[in-house]
Amino acid sequence: MTNNEFILCSTCKNCVNLRIQMGNFPVDFALNCPKCKTEITGRVEFEPFGISLTNAQILDKDVPNYDKLTDFPIWCLEISAEFPTRKLHLRKSPFDGLTPFMAQMARMGKKDDLTDIQKFHNTRKFADFIRDGKLDNFRRLYNLYWNRQDKYLYLELNVLLSDYKGLTPITDVKNISDATMALHQLFLTTSGIKFILGENSLSEYTELSNRIYSSEQHRDELLKYSNHIASNFDMIEKTAFDKITAFAKIYHILIPAVTLMNVGNYEDLNQDEDGISVANYKELNEFYASSYEWLLDNINLVIALNNIFERNSYNECYNGKTYSNDLEKITNKFQKINQNNPEQSYLNISERFSKPVSSLNNKIRNAIQHYSYHVDVDNQEIIFEDKYGGRVRIEKYSIIDFAKLCIVNFSLIFYILEIIYTFRKMKLITDGVTPTIYWIKSEEISKVMSSNEVRSNWEKKLKNRIKKKRKSGRRN
Repeated sequence: MTNNEFILCSTCKNCVNLRIQMGNFPVDFALNCPKCKTEITGRVEFEPFGISLTNAQILDKDVPNYDKLTDFPIWCLEISAEFPTRKLHLRKSPFDGLTPFMAQMARMGKKDDLTDIQKFHNTRKFADFIRDGKLDNFRRLYNLYWNRQDKYLYLELNVLLSDYKGLTPITDVKNISDATMALHQLFLTTSGIKFILGENSLSEYTELSNRIYSSEQHRDELLKYSNHIASNFDMIEKTAFDKITAFAKIYHILIPAVTLMNVGNYEDLNQDEDGISVANYKELNEFYASSYEWLLDNINLVIALNNIFERNSYNECYNGKTYSNDLEKITNKFQKINQNNPEQSYLNISERFSKPVSSLNNKIRNAIQHYSYHVDVDNQEIIFEDKYGGRVRIEKYSIIDFAKLCIVNFSLIFYILEIIYTFRKMKLITDGVTPTIYWIKSEEISKVMSSNEVRSNWEKKLKNRIKKKRKSGRRN
């Protein structure tokens, strides 16, 4: 369903048609008056419906010349939080063009195939998760975890496990390993984030974990590196959650791009005519810049894994330099992934744990940090100007392409978080704190055992647990 509204420019009294796709999430929009170029901004709310405007007013249907002012052809801006929309255009008649909803359905292909429609509905789950306050609740639980408030954390996780049976093999949280697994797995499976990361993301993460755990050849070096970074686990996750929270604030305007990416027809969008209804340029820019910094700060984890599996030492980098003396002391973080001079980069994109990092553009980041950018609202284009050494390097992105960069950065954050999660489990198990589901599956333990000392440590702790259980049984 669409709602047609007509607004008058405060400067020249020119009339513009707002073709609003009714939805669930508020939408900020911007346009330049086609006649006098006055910038008009606004926000559409749906519960209840309402429009707030700057430099324009809603046209009252009772004005004497209403029919003349709203006669076709008329300049029109489509607005939707959930679907791609047509940019500012001259609408020739009331029947000109499909609604944003119908246009999206047409992009999804076969009308008898409900798979793509389900994918669209899935993209909304994270937005609902945010709106229902569940993201805030998980952040509270993670704070309990980081602050080692086990008494409260275990109690609340067990309640969640009873509410979401079958989503994780953990059924009862009894120790910090249980809590680590339950918290991580519940967050991924209940939040809808997996639909942003891609339908194969969870199986990819399982494969990542198995690849690390099953490596007998590299086990000692993996444990060595895990010990090297263990003190940073909490801080990496805390700062990542800051980025997740920032992403949540802009997610409702990213839904059209996520849908197109998941359905697989992103490239079919005619960007000369279509884009997304968004005026949250500042929030988009802030997320991009902060996620860029976080990823470059923590890309070391990916580099270390490559070093271990390709060169048998986390300290031996692809470019002949060392992790400890060179990578950890680097001053220009972009050098880690230098795409202009790959031979100087620390990240070899062809090695097994690497991910494409083309979304990390230092020219865009520099322009944002120095507030050197402007927006063409009618063409929905951001022009970034990276001013350095007397030169100006310009990067132009459509709003929807820039939104895609933000989504890719978000996915990379979770990839690195999955690596941290895997190292956490490995560290806990080698310290003798095993998930309770492993107590009867000792073969799982052997995957991360490397030395007789580690094995002896775990066996002693396991025997003590068994003795305590037997004593408790006798008393009962």
